Amino acid sequence: MAFFPPIDSLSQSLSLSDLEPLESLAQCAPIDDANVSRYYSLFIYCLIINDEIEEARFLLKRASAARSTISADSTEVTDTIAPLSTARKILTSLWKKNYVEFFLTVEAALHSVPLESPEAKLLPTLAGHVREANYKFVSRAFLSGALSDIAVYFGLSEIDAKEFLVQKGWSVTDELTVRAPAFSKGMLRLHYITSC
Repeated sequence: MAFFPPIDSLSQSLSLSDLEPLESLAQCAPIDDANVSRYYSLFIYCLIINDEIEEARFLLKRASAARSTISADSTEVTDTIAPLSTARKILTSLWKKNYVEFFLTVEAALHSVPLESPEAKLLPTLAGHVREANYKFVSRAFLSGALSDIAVYFGLSEIDAKEFLVQKGWSVTDELTVRAPAFSKGMLRLHYITSC
């Protein structure tokens, strides 16, 4: 019987009860590739949501070694390993900071799973988590910028990104340039000091 990390090792802030039935399926013998692939992919999504990117990378390596048909270098994707292949694409695009590919892969994965599945609950949470993390980065890194450039970080169209940023207090000019909310003198000074 293969060893799989226990579900309760992750933060309970997520709705991980959806994974518990899958854990028992993954630990029964004989193990089939579909259950192993699905279990590991869901666990990887949970790790990403909990900002455990390094742990997710190591888990992906372990998952790839766990089954002979799941190879870390494999470009061939069968139906049984498709969930793990999708998790690999999501993790790789996030690791390389290719946010366009990340959000496209999440959206494609979301359209390929049943509505009642754990993936249908985790993938929107994952996309929202990355979007909020990127917002924190953008709000610290940029005082202004082109809307088209900043929209890439959120995986949104320019119209949706404009609405998203306006809700957060940013202003948008007619030339589609966005400006961060006004900072106090102390924050502007801190930004100046740290950007030199």
